[in-house]
Amino acid sequence: MYGQIVLKDVFSLFNILLIVYLLADRKQNLGTKKTNWYSFLLCIASIFLVRVMENSISLHVVYHYITIWFSVLIIGHFLLEKNAKYCIIIGSIFLSVVLSGQLLSCICLYPYRKTSILAELPAVYQFRMILIAETVIVICSITMKKIVVKIPSILNGLNVVTIMVPLLINIVVMAIGADRLYYEKEEFMNNIYSLLTVMVTSIVMFAGMLCNIVILENYLNVKKIENEKKLQISEMSLQYDYYVRQSYDMENVRRLSHDIKNHLEALKENVDDQQKMEYINGIECKLNRYQSYYKTGNTFIDNLLHAKKLEALDKKIEFKIFADFTPFKQIENEDLCVIVSNTVDNALRECLLMKEEEPAAECLIQLKARKIKGFLSILCENSLRESQAEFLQGNLTLETSKKDKKNHGFGVKNIRSVVKDYGGEVSFCVVDHMFSVSVIIPVEI
Repeated sequence: MYGQIVLKDVFSLFNILLIVYLLADRKQNLGTKKTNWYSFLLCIASIFLVRVMENSISLHVVYHYITIWFSVLIIGHFLLEKNAKYCIIIGSIFLSVVLSGQLLSCICLYPYRKTSILAELPAVYQFRMILIAETVIVICSITMKKIVVKIPSILNGLNVVTIMVPLLINIVVMAIGADRLYYEKEEFMNNIYSLLTVMVTSIVMFAGMLCNIVILENYLNVKKIENEKKLQISEMSLQYDYYVRQSYDMENVRRLSHDIKNHLEALKENVDDQQKMEYINGIECKLNRYQSYYKTGNTFIDNLLHAKKLEALDKKIEFKIFADFTPFKQIENEDLCVIVSNTVDNALRECLLMKEEEPAAECLIQLKARKIKGFLSILCENSLRESQAEFLQGNLTLETSKKDKKNHGFGVKNIRSVVKDYGGEVSFCVVDHMFSVSVIIPVEI
């Protein structure tokens, strides 16, 4: 009896690690901070302690199923910061795997029951039952991992219901089948037709669960292809609009060059120096607007930077870009836009405030992005007011300086969230009245 409990405890810990295996992905990096390791170990130890207590007092197996669900929610949602809906789906899949292992072990051990029920078999058979069940659970979990990684971490309510309803039906039927096989009295077990019904239904539902997972995978692949096509169409539309604007601006440049002779003649006249400078600055401003196009290798970023450059020109803010996003196709466009847009927006906001305080002040925004030894490096620098420099020196958490903190300050949070999803790091510093945001993301070489 004691040996059986110890074996259950060992496999309980192993099942908890399998849950972590199913939930974790390659972007997750638990080793980035020591506190993450402490949280991880404390969480695993707490769940394991609950399972040990359950094994020692021999609770009904249904309580173990409930614990499995809660374990997935705790590990996924609170430790690995996964979406709660996603955790419920993974918990249901893992519970289906556990039930399938227990069903098959009951079916394999049924010939040894003799005049007893399976719950009262000798310890040697109980050991075999546990080993068979755990073998099935390990094999199925490793197999399911290939499908689980393709499930989006964010799903809408309809998709969750579509996935969950078949899974819940499978769980209920398999739980009833396992319960009747393991705990049912002798009178039922002597009824061969009832026994065959339970066994056949269980096998069919197990096969149905596998088919449902395969259908789920195909469904998600179809949705992924649809989304990729929509993204391609959107990108082509952006490219078309981008080149139309560029063509229009090039036409304006040709018109300006056609009139350049007249401009030069106008400047030869006896005109006040200040008026000449204003005239020249006006022409330079027009030329700068037509030179605000970028080719970073990412159409979305090109359009974004074009709009930001025009905004900077209107406020006489120097805007420099040295970026190449061509090697980073594996990073989602929306994620790149979150990082670049938020860093540039914050830089623009600070420079605009600086211009309001000192209209003659020179403001600079500089964005650099390139590949460095298997990492995407993004560096955004901007001029900084003296008061803001002092504020940031003592504000390590980079909380917003706006009064309405509830509805502001999401830019830095969004940057950190995206960078964390890719296993990267983001840092902030102030040097010589210049604010710097540095993002490092590991990418496949």
